[in-house]
Amino acid sequence: WNHTTLHARSVDPGLTYLQTLFPADPELKLLEQMYHHFGNEVMMHLEYIRVNGRVVPAALQIVRYSTPERLQEIIRYHEAAGAFIANPHTYILEDGGRKTVDPVQLAFKQNVDPYGLLNPGKMKAWQESSL
Repeated sequence: WNHTTLHARSVDPGLTYLQTLFPADPELKLLEQMYHHFGNEVMMHLEYIRVNGRVVPAALQIVRYSTPERLQEIIRYHEAAGAFIANPHTYILEDGGRKTVDPVQLAFKQNVDPYGLLNPGKMKAWQESSL
């Protein structure tokens, strides 16, 4: 994972990336739509993984970074079209990968960091549980 991004950024440090899981579709219609919509602003790098027994396209897309607002627009466009983005550009745990509260992670934090001293503000579930 992410060697393509590493090599691309060695040539152009203004590039960044997104982690995208596309729906299972043998014709890759959504991928093709994204390719045409974004052109060379969002370059596709696909790998295939098995999720719940189905082979699906996963992308580490190379993005020509311009502004935080534009990056969020690109993310929202993908999500609205049905692609899942595991946002690597957030420091909030629940806003990144699964986008849900993980009770196991919350219980672990409560056990090892009962006063919330480690990484304050990075876990929504912790903030909500300590109100």
